[in-house]
Amino acid sequence: MKTHTRTIVAVAALLVSGLALADGAADKDTQDPVERVCIDSRLVRDFDALSDRHIVVQERRDNYYLLTTKNRCIGLRHALTIGLKDTTSRICSNRVGGEIIYRDFERLQRGCWIDTIVPVENKDEARAIVDEQEQHDRQEKQDGNDG
Repeated sequence: MKTHTRTIVAVAALLVSGLALADGAADKDTQDPVERVCIDSRLVRDFDALSDRHIVVQERRDNYYLLTTKNRCIGLRHALTIGLKDTTSRICSNRVGGEIIYRDFERLQRGCWIDTIVPVENKDEARAIVDEQEQHDRQEKQDGNDG
């Protein structure tokens, strides 16, 4: 595990108020035509950066969520610490404001906007989704260069 709970707790104390550790319960917003997933950042107990665009979050009840950022986040894969930030303790997919805050290998604090949150069964499923997405992106790039 790249990030230990103890390290995450230390980062929370250092970051601006509003930063909460993520281990959240997902719930559905029934008013949106597209199902929206939310995490209560106060419930998160563990993070694992899978790439520079993806982290998997585990909450206390062993619920897992794959978070994908809007853009590539330099150094996220090797982040020393990770936390979540929003105007409330609820971080929701497809809503402006949710942000991953992390310290990179140079100990610089960085942030990336969250694009999607997807419930997954476990870290292995999250890794499989990320691997499939990265393979798809490589294939599209290769197809674009061939054409």
